Amino acid sequence: MEAKFGSVKGAPTTERGSNIDASESHAPEDSGLTARAWIVAQTEADLEVTEVGALPTPEGLVCMIDPLVFAQPPDFVQVPKENGRIAVFFDSKERRNSKFALIFSDETVAGGDDVGVCAVDAGMASIFTPATHRAMTKFVNEGGDHFNIYDEYFMEFDEPDGGERKIVSLPDGTPVPYIHSGWGDGGYPVFTLNDVNGRVVAIYTDFLGKDERGAWLTPPGVTLS
Repeated sequence: MEAKFGSVKGAPTTERGSNIDASESHAPEDSGLTARAWIVAQTEADLEVTEVGALPTPEGLVCMIDPLVFAQPPDFVQVPKENGRIAVFFDSKERRNSKFALIFSDETVAGGDDVGVCAVDAGMASIFTPATHRAMTKFVNEGGDHFNIYDEYFMEFDEPDGGERKIVSLPDGTPVPYIHSGWGDGGYPVFTLNDVNGRVVAIYTDFLGKDERGAWLTPPGVTLS
């Protein structure tokens, strides 16, 4: 299924019909749950969680993006300048990736923010740092006008069942998270999870929603309209 969307800064209409254009903030209340535990607890479906590796964020900036059709330039979100753990939440009934996150700490969740959209046009999602974006841009440019980054490089990393959740290395060693985006193409909301002091403990994107209706999993205190 395909959804139409504009820039990552915009308010795309996803295939579920949600329009991401507003949020409300409330006083933080500690949930008592880490980011990983909070995502699992707030999702009705049974989720299998796989941590696929670490991603360093030395510049303190990341974006959720399609690694095969990436924007020029992307819109980055401020995060801690440290190594994050990439966690993929797999819906065992639908047999698809439900969500994925970059987790920075095990501080408990008290709130969060709506920080944009992961625009997917080739069925895959990733987390880029500015260094990742520079390396990917260089790799594509060096391939020439007819270079197809999927056919000539990423295709070999695909799984038979289409449920990719791994980190792929470019020829120069740059790590690129390579995550199948749930139902495929569309605009998927991106949120941070924060602790009681407002510090980011994780950033995640939601592919399948939190329940059978497909309602997006929003952080405490965030409302989408």
